[in-house]
Amino acid sequence: MTTSLLALSLLLAASDAPPADLPVCPSAEEKPDVVPLIARTERVLEGRSSIAVMTMSMKTPQYERAVKMKLWSKGRDFALVRVLEGGPRETGMMTLKREKQLWNYLPQAGRVMKLPSGMMGDSWMGSDFTNDDLVKGSSIATDFTSRVDKTFEHEGRKAWFVTLTPKADAKTVWGKVEMVLDRETCVPLEQRFYDEENVLARRMTFSDLKKVGWRTFPMKLTIFPSEKGRQTSMTYETIELDVDVPDDTFSLRRLQQGKD
Repeated sequence: MTTSLLALSLLLAASDAPPADLPVCPSAEEKPDVVPLIARTERVLEGRSSIAVMTMSMKTPQYERAVKMKLWSKGRDFALVRVLEGGPRETGMMTLKREKQLWNYLPQAGRVMKLPSGMMGDSWMGSDFTNDDLVKGSSIATDFTSRVDKTFEHEGRKAWFVTLTPKADAKTVWGKVEMVLDRETCVPLEQRFYDEENVLARRMTFSDLKKVGWRTFPMKLTIFPSEKGRQTSMTYETIELDVDVPDDTFSLRRLQQGKD
C-alpha cells in the first residue's frame, strides 16, 4: 500500500462514533422533521473542524486547468485555503476568513488584500466555486427555511426533494436552493441554486460517497453553471474532520507573513 493510500485508509477508519447530540437520519420517514434533518446534513458535511487536501479542476470552452490546495476550517467562522500547486500567480495564494471578514494573500505582491463582504458570491480564482463555497460563508441550517416537498427516486437512490428559501436577514446571493437528499445516508446528492429572479444559476452534484469515520462523505463535488461547456470539480484526496486545529492557523499576522 502506498503512503497516500495508507494515509487515506487511516482517515477513513478514524472517529467511528457519531456525536451523541447528532440528529438521527430519518431514512424510513416519507415526510421527516426538516429542521433536524438539515442540521444533521450540514454537520455531516462540515464537522466542528477540518483539514483537507483537494484538487480543483476547471473546464471551459477555452481551456482546462487544475490547482491543488489545502483547507483548514474551524466551525463556520474560521477558514484558510492555500494553493499548493497551480500557475505561477496562484501557487502560495491564500484566502482567509475570520468571522465576517475575508482576506486574500497575494504571493507575487507579498501583500494582503481585504475583500468586501459583497464579494462572497464572486468567483474564486476564476472557477465556478464562489468565495462563499470555499470558506462556508452561509449556512443552510440557519440562513434558510426548508421543507420536504416529496419523496422520489434519483439515479437509482431513494431521496427527498427539499426546497430552501433564504430568511429575510440572511446574507446570501441565492433566491432559492433545491436539494436532493439521499434517504439512506442523509447526504446531498444534488443542489440547484436559483437567483433572485428564480432563474437556475448553477447545479452542484455530490458523488464518490465514502465512509470517513462515522460519516458517509462525498469525496467529489462538481458545479455546472448555466453557461454551457463550463464545469468545476473539487476532488478530496484526504480529509480529516473533527480534529484539533490551532487558533493561530487563522491569524491575520500569519497570513501577512505568507505562512499557513
